[in-house]
Amino acid sequence: MTIEYKTGDMFDEPTEAIVNTVNCVGVMGKGVALEFKRRWPENYRAYKHLCDAGDLRPGKMFIFDNGGLMADGQHRYLINFPTKQHWRAQSKLDFIEQGLDDFIRNIRNLGIMSVALPPLGCGNGGLDWNDVRPLIEDKLAPLQDVHFVVFAPGSEKAPAPEQEGIPTDLTVGRATMMVAFSELEKFFGGQLTRLTAQKLVYFMQVLGVPFGLQFEKGQFGPYSKELHAAFKAMEKKGFIQGYSKSEEKVIVTHATFAASSEFLKKNNVEASAMIHDLSLLVDGYETPFGMELLSSVHYLTIAEGITDQPAMSEALESWNDHKREKFSRASVSAALNRLKEDGYIKAKL
Repeated sequence: MTIEYKTGDMFDEPTEAIVNTVNCVGVMGKGVALEFKRRWPENYRAYKHLCDAGDLRPGKMFIFDNGGLMADGQHRYLINFPTKQHWRAQSKLDFIEQGLDDFIRNIRNLGIMSVALPPLGCGNGGLDWNDVRPLIEDKLAPLQDVHFVVFAPGSEKAPAPEQEGIPTDLTVGRATMMVAFSELEKFFGGQLTRLTAQKLVYFMQVLGVPFGLQFEKGQFGPYSKELHAAFKAMEKKGFIQGYSKSEEKVIVTHATFAASSEFLKKNNVEASAMIHDLSLLVDGYETPFGMELLSSVHYLTIAEGITDQPAMSEALESWNDHKREKFSRASVSAALNRLKEDGYIKAKL
């Protein structure tokens, strides 16, 4: 076994396998992980599928075969190494130790001869390299015929695009929205789509957050053109990522979450009660389908004063063909009952 410590760009290292440290909620939002997502989208989709199913956890590798029988030997195996549960959480040394045991088993089973890896759990993970380095060396010692190239903290080259900046023009509304998104995304598989983000803001306004937005009938429920423009502006300012990309996600950056939380604290704004109420409201509706249904039903109760199921189903069917085909009368009745039971029928936009 040889361990070589290097600096520079880990992606330039011509090893058979390369390691990506990941969380278990399907987010590759910055730095090396984001570069993995860009270079190997099929790996990301497979990883995200595992996370959505709840099948990825610390201590178990997810290894993606990047080339099969036609691989040229360089970066054939993409080793997704979980070092934390949630992207916003800290890594744990136990996760590294357990993960290395499974990592070694997979290296042996696949006959991998060379691996490039980052400083597991350090950097954003929060672990001390002085604790992680000896653990790596001890665990890898039995693999005498495998060459490991380790990039120490601060040495790996992070991609230039989409670097996180610290937001400097926060408002109470923006900060509340960012904190709410960060707290609620775990209910939506770790990331919010454009649709779910729109609907969450719609309901935040229903709950009293004074955004001052106007919502109208859209293809997929109540829609605000102003909010769409605001999301694009927030992406340009570095508040969020992914909105204009092909995946159409709303990812709150680490810096934005930290700055927004501090901003609300300094301004004595309490958002936790609203976020809790919103989480209860959307319980069971944490999909694009569910959020479209729940928000559309609520919108019609306010805009058209409809409160009974037959009239609601008729109104949804006349909204557009999409809703006519998608929403059963039973699902409409369930959504209407949820809003009535929780007291949202009388809420105002």
